[in-house]
Amino acid sequence: MNKQPNIYDQHWDARAYLRHYYSQAFIPDDEEAIYQRLIPYFQQRGQQRAQHGGRRFARALDFGCGPTLHHLNLLAPWADELHAADYLPGNLQEIQRWLRAEPEAHDWDLKIRRVIEVETQAAVTDAMLAARKALLRQRLTTLKPCDVRQADPLGDGSQYDLLFSAYCVDAASDSAAEWRLWMQNLLTLCRDDGVVLLVSSSKARQYRIGNQLFPEANIDANDMSAALLAAGFSPQRIRLETVAIKDWAEDAFNAITIAIAEKGAAREGDATAV
Repeated sequence: MNKQPNIYDQHWDARAYLRHYYSQAFIPDDEEAIYQRLIPYFQQRGQQRAQHGGRRFARALDFGCGPTLHHLNLLAPWADELHAADYLPGNLQEIQRWLRAEPEAHDWDLKIRRVIEVETQAAVTDAMLAARKALLRQRLTTLKPCDVRQADPLGDGSQYDLLFSAYCVDAASDSAAEWRLWMQNLLTLCRDDGVVLLVSSSKARQYRIGNQLFPEANIDANDMSAALLAAGFSPQRIRLETVAIKDWAEDAFNAITIAIAEKGAAREGDATAV
């Protein structure tokens, strides 16, 4: 995959990013908002599957995962196999360090515990934490390079039952026009009967890591809705919500958009997009 260098090739530091956004002793409000919306969706879908014989997700992809594992942990109970893709080799190396349990790997225990806590509505024991980490290591089988600027962002024609992407395409450029084009590239990775889960900044123009600024495309829920509709998603099968955020207001954004979109024709009982 031929890459055209950009600001991330020149200035990205995975460890600096992890220190800035993922080393707090609390769960930032954007992450809590994601957990409180996606976990109930998965649980409701799981209940429907049990009642009506629906299938699990065979394969799930976290596209633009960065050097992080917390969203893959969110997906782990619901997919038989997890893949992670990122543009920067250094980000995938950070994930590989955790998979190998290397001493210098980033510690994700706090976020993993919180996801289990939201799932179970109960205190999380050390045994539960260990079991979840083992599950994540078992199901995360593949790390891939990617480039959302390409028509085939993975370069291998793969498609997924569950496509997840957070803070990726919106942070790839400061151009809304490029964002629209690259979103269409991203959405080709979802199977015709698949599910897409997206999280993006809302109306943000840049984000900060230390003294270095990185771009944001200044898009919002209306842009997200238009991108999903252009990719063939039924409006009745798109859920969109914009959530106010305080913890990153000075460094990145003061709101995020969360999208849940199921591909395929509208069904009886589907909610109207909001």
